[in-house]
Amino acid sequence: MKKIIMYSALLAYIGMGSAMIYKNLKGIDENAIDKTIIPGEDFYRYANGTWLKNNPVPASESRWGSFNQVTERNNDVLRQILEAASANKSAKIGSAEQKVGTFYRLFIDTLKRDKQGIEPILPLLSAINKINNTTELMSVVADLNKKGIRSFFGFYVSQDLKNSKSYIPYISQGGLGLPDRDYYLKDDAKSKKIREEYLAHVKNIFSLCGYGAESNEELILTIETELAKASMSRTERRNQEKQYNKRALTTFLSTYPSLNFQTYLQQIQISQFDSLIISQPDFFAQLNQVFNTHSINDLKIYLRWCLFNQSAPYLDSKLEKQNFHFYSTVLTGAKEQKPLWKRGIAAANGTVGELLGQLFVAKVFTPASKQRVNAMVDDIVAAFRIRINNLAWMSAETKTKALEKLASFNRKFGYPDQWKDYSLLEIKEDSYIENVIRASTFSFNDNINNLGKPIDRNRWGMLPQTVNAYYSPTLNEIVFPAAIMQPPFFDANADDAVNYGSIGAVIGHELTHGFDDQGAKYGPDGNLKSWWTEEDKKQFEARTKVLVDQFNGYFVSDSLHINGELTLGENIADLGGLTIAFEAFKIRQLKNPGKTINGFTPEQRFFIGFAQIWKNNVRPEALRQLILTDPHSPGEFRVLGTLGNMPQFYEVFSVKEGQKMYRSAETRANIW
Repeated sequence: MKKIIMYSALLAYIGMGSAMIYKNLKGIDENAIDKTIIPGEDFYRYANGTWLKNNPVPASESRWGSFNQVTERNNDVLRQILEAASANKSAKIGSAEQKVGTFYRLFIDTLKRDKQGIEPILPLLSAINKINNTTELMSVVADLNKKGIRSFFGFYVSQDLKNSKSYIPYISQGGLGLPDRDYYLKDDAKSKKIREEYLAHVKNIFSLCGYGAESNEELILTIETELAKASMSRTERRNQEKQYNKRALTTFLSTYPSLNFQTYLQQIQISQFDSLIISQPDFFAQLNQVFNTHSINDLKIYLRWCLFNQSAPYLDSKLEKQNFHFYSTVLTGAKEQKPLWKRGIAAANGTVGELLGQLFVAKVFTPASKQRVNAMVDDIVAAFRIRINNLAWMSAETKTKALEKLASFNRKFGYPDQWKDYSLLEIKEDSYIENVIRASTFSFNDNINNLGKPIDRNRWGMLPQTVNAYYSPTLNEIVFPAAIMQPPFFDANADDAVNYGSIGAVIGHELTHGFDDQGAKYGPDGNLKSWWTEEDKKQFEARTKVLVDQFNGYFVSDSLHINGELTLGENIADLGGLTIAFEAFKIRQLKNPGKTINGFTPEQRFFIGFAQIWKNNVRPEALRQLILTDPHSPGEFRVLGTLGNMPQFYEVFSVKEGQKMYRSAETRANIW
């Protein structure tokens, strides 16, 4: 899969439906507010407390919040599209409707999937069984990777971080069946229990695939642990400079000879390059060692595991349920599977999502929303420009560079001006997993074929039905899919205060990503190159360190706290984004003064609107996984941590010394 270097604004990929279904959602949700709580004590629960009490996590979910509720409404629209396309068997072969409809129809045909069992993957299994040496092994690894079955490493083509006008191959660490390296290396009781559950999962998957006597679950865990020990942590991987290790292809081949990587390249049919980026050299040294110390039979068993485990969600119901049990129940606490039609929507989004997106925007997108949000971007960029000019800690030289970068931002709204050409993708009536494999092969080839071509600036890294937004440092652009230009992020019927506190904060968040601890390393041309003076860089790092220390101090349990280093970029973007959005809102008030509504001033509605985006109940298992793997802080702390640093919030809600959210002026983070 192609890796897109971007920073997302929200917690998850969530779609939205049509404006018609939001007629009762104007402005803030006053029924969610718990007025028994003093705002300065806990603004998150003040704004959301009643909602949190009345909305437990449903059995099929691991967390439940405003985003999930939007997803439910969005699913109604997507379900209508998919069911209509599925029923229309006379759709023109090759059309978006035919491909999406056939894909969905074969997903929901569980009788056919149960009857076929693992039969559709037997050719891939046979190829693994016939391996006799590492050359043949690497040939099969390449073929599986093309088909969407990941194993020892990842390989993709993307922009060169230091020469953003050209594409270059990247090779990166991989091979883990658990969510992160720390799941293998931590010795606390919970981590040990998860590893025990993982061993049982490996055994069960092998058994369901007819290989119960050959599961060798301990061997699988051993190999993956060896890879985990040499893998970069998620905190380290935030630093793109550490991962930019450009090497000649000949050097890579000679440094890691046991990998037989030339065979991999021949199998995926790519040869037009002389250098590549090795994201984690230590990992590949260890992988080379794994190939030396483990027998071909060991490596074949591991490769069977990759095939079985990653195919499980696409095969029969027993394998799908086992996959759900471990990855959803054990790891995130979900109690039951979502209904089949909802799983079908997720499958279509994840595999033929852009084709589905074409049908989605034709049904729900309103150009009027695009125009109004675009005007808000103008306001927020103007406010950001003023704040940069007024920064007391930054020199005039660096300010000039910062303003140059801000002025060069590109912006995209709604959906691609030109859709990707899917004419080479076939979706057939044979089996669900074979359609998944064909779609994965199409995506792999589509990515690899970028090599040697000009940078395609029309491509999107997100689906139009995704409620999210992102910033791309190599393209220096902010992108807002159609779905986010709907309530509760943007409501054409709501007052400016609520819109600036919600979509305005998201816009500011994405702009600030261009100036967070990693985004600030990229110039206006998208190249990874510093534009800071040394003194300004030191000042910036000292100010971001304050934010790191603050979030390290937020505990979600006695032993589990937020990782301030891992979440730093998102925390900078939250604080900068809301600060800039508030300044833009104050400028907008000069043209269009707001008014007090139901006892709340415009300024109060601004902050309540922001806090209510993040209302969220989370199961303990899911919260643990989020803390260990997600660069975003949990919603509660995105509210408390951001507002605790904003003097504007203190003034609007009369926050006093002695209240829990109060921070003295000298201890507050003040960056952008």
